Amino acid sequence: MENNQLIFDRFMSIMLHGRKGMSTLVSEQLLYELSLEQFTLIRMVYSHGPIRASELADLLFVHRSAITVRVDKLVKKGLLERERDEDDRRNVYLRVTEKGIDFYQTLESKINEFVEAIIHDIPKDEMENFLNVFEKIATYIEKYEGEKS
Repeated sequence: MENNQLIFDRFMSIMLHGRKGMSTLVSEQLLYELSLEQFTLIRMVYSHGPIRASELADLLFVHRSAITVRVDKLVKKGLLERERDEDDRRNVYLRVTEKGIDFYQTLESKINEFVEAIIHDIPKDEMENFLNVFEKIATYIEKYEGEKS
């Protein structure tokens, strides 16, 4: 049991430090006027859009009420737009604007260069092992959450 606690403590420390460090670096170096959270939201709409806000909330693992405020800010910046479904006016879809597409594609390219600069010294097989373990942990967490429901 003590070994499990050490593993968990180490994992949490790495996750918190890595997430905070990466988030701070990306925000300071690349995003300027956007938070990493806002960029992630644009990225999801770009990848899955047009998409309803409720579907986006599910993809981002956040409460549906939290999406509205986040989307409003990006609509005001002209990066996202809302569009009513002509067949069912109750449905409102989010889509990335032309300005948002240009912004996203430019930023995505810069982020890819940034990540490459950070991980270029890590051997490919080590990175693959890391990602495989990380995916297993994510799968176990999803499975555990499913069993709790």
